[in-house]
Amino acid sequence: MGISMSRSCLERLEFDNVALKKLPLDPSTEPGVRQVRGACFSRVQPTPLKNPKFVAISGPALGLLGLDVDEVLKDPLGPEYLSGSKVMQGSEPAAHCYCGHQFGQFAGQLGDGAACYLGEVKAPVDQSPELLHENPTGRWEIQ
Repeated sequence: MGISMSRSCLERLEFDNVALKKLPLDPSTEPGVRQVRGACFSRVQPTPLKNPKFVAISGPALGLLGLDVDEVLKDPLGPEYLSGSKVMQGSEPAAHCYCGHQFGQFAGQLGDGAACYLGEVKAPVDQSPELLHENPTGRWEIQ
């Protein structure tokens, strides 16, 4: 039996992508600005950044993923994976479509894909697998 050596600590992450499974997904894979109707997400292919670097890092957020700040900072592929420049195995990048008010007026559809969802990671074994729970009224709440 061979030992599998990962090139990146982020390659240990196991994706589940529950939101893409449970919420409506835009059937179009065409890139570009358009009206998206009846969907919460549109699949996207992130534009790779040239030589991405960390400018900030959250220890508590990495802890939720079962990762350590030092190992991520030392990981040569860390900035590429976390910027979306390189897509991790199991990651399903998507843009979130939403609407809302701006400057006191209803602005309609917002969300230009500039920030994108890279995926959802299964909770490490020593953590609660569900940080988000549906309460009896049908609303979702963070636990």
